Amino acid sequence: MREVIDAPEPILIYLCLYHNIHQVPLGTEQTQKNLSQYLPSIQELGRIYTSTHLYTFSKSRYTNKISSSSAEVSDSFWLTSSLDQSKLNYYEGREAEIKTKLKNLEANLQQIMGEKQKIEKMMENYRSELGKLRERKYHIDNLKKKLDQKQSVYKSLAAQNTDLTSEARNILLKVSEFSKKKSKIFADYVKVAKNLVILTKDKAICVYQDALYQNEKLRLENDYRTYISLKQEIETNLEQAKSLTQQAREEAKSTLETASKMNEINLENGLPQNYKENFSKLPDSVESLNSEINQCQIIAQCAYDVDEKVIQEFENRKKRISQLQRDLEKKNKKLVDHQNNYENMKNNWLQRVDEMIDGINVKFSALFMQLKCAGEIGLSRPDNSEEFSKYGICIKVSFRTGEKLQELTAWQQSGGEKSVSTMLYMIALQEMTRCPFRVVDEINQGMDPVNERKVFDIIVQNSCSKKQAQYFLLTPKLLPDLAFDDKTNVICVFNGPENLPHSKYNLKEFLKRRKALNEKNF
Repeated sequence: MREVIDAPEPILIYLCLYHNIHQVPLGTEQTQKNLSQYLPSIQELGRIYTSTHLYTFSKSRYTNKISSSSAEVSDSFWLTSSLDQSKLNYYEGREAEIKTKLKNLEANLQQIMGEKQKIEKMMENYRSELGKLRERKYHIDNLKKKLDQKQSVYKSLAAQNTDLTSEARNILLKVSEFSKKKSKIFADYVKVAKNLVILTKDKAICVYQDALYQNEKLRLENDYRTYISLKQEIETNLEQAKSLTQQAREEAKSTLETASKMNEINLENGLPQNYKENFSKLPDSVESLNSEINQCQIIAQCAYDVDEKVIQEFENRKKRISQLQRDLEKKNKKLVDHQNNYENMKNNWLQRVDEMIDGINVKFSALFMQLKCAGEIGLSRPDNSEEFSKYGICIKVSFRTGEKLQELTAWQQSGGEKSVSTMLYMIALQEMTRCPFRVVDEINQGMDPVNERKVFDIIVQNSCSKKQAQYFLLTPKLLPDLAFDDKTNVICVFNGPENLPHSKYNLKEFLKRRKALNEKNF
């Protein structure tokens, strides 16, 4: 089947992986006619398609017998509609233009963001330089304080008439140098502050331009979505206009043929002159033409003599119409009442179903939490709420941390995960129904040991309570060291011609031998 399907590579990979189309053979009408001859060679394939039928073969796990079934191949239905290629090309061109504009805007945005980062880096450098200048200013202030202290000492020494003129001159020179350095530092500080103001302004402009580009991007995306919806609406209106035009043309053609036959006019020779003159006197608007037609019909009806039987028939029909109208009003009223009752019954039913499913969901979620997983149950509602046959149960599960809940399907989860979900769902249903006993056959097949042990613990915990019915778990194997309750009985079934009859079984002797073998091995 793989060779006759043309599709993108990802779709072909999916079909081969999940539906094995590369392993499904196709036959012809000759295969259909001689199917009995090919049966021994095609039964191992599982299924085969011919020109008209699908044949499926399955092998029993217990008897190894092969059973077959057949079904007719239905006609193709999906992927058969066509599109207006010119309009599709036009809108694809528009889409490409919009995407190009978006790419240009994003490129401009990236450029602005790059400039913004450069400006922020420059500002950071200026801030570091400003910090250094402030440290230098702090150092100068400290020197100034020390200078003040020296000046106070100088004044005290001058008061003591000490000759410190040379020292004072040196100090004054140092003060002058410090003052010059301080003024230069202040000038650098003012310059850095001005640059900081300019950079802050540039940053604000960049942020504003970024917001403008974001708004333009959102506007273009909205225009794109509007163009898509407008394209769909135009296509729908075009199809409706085409159908209406075709219908009007067919009606006009049929009416023209009927009129030409009634008046014995051959349209191939053209319209007679007298008809052309009469048509030229008629009004041009449709409303005026309808008015003329109604007047002609009234004149034609008045041209006949009125029969008393006709009048009597008219009166009888009038009474009959009034009676039917009264009956119709009564039936409409009953219909409204029935619809109201139906809506009330449907709402009550949905409410009870929701309450029941909520109860099952609480139990189901709690059981999954014991496995350190997540699960929930909800009501699957169809698009049409009147189709009750399409309501169903939607089970969503997640077996890994951080994974979203996914619907339980035949191909989404593994066999073990489906077995765990089915078993926990059945346990959650137990409290909703009452029965004397329950039987589960090989539910642990396909489970990994961790989940099998957890599920077994949950079964024992729920089945051994006082309010639960008797529980039978049929399985060909059990894990070692399972946690059994005092109310749990393990029954081993031995079958075959070489086994002892039950009358010769001695459980104490068996246990004694088992204990002796264990001691011997140790």
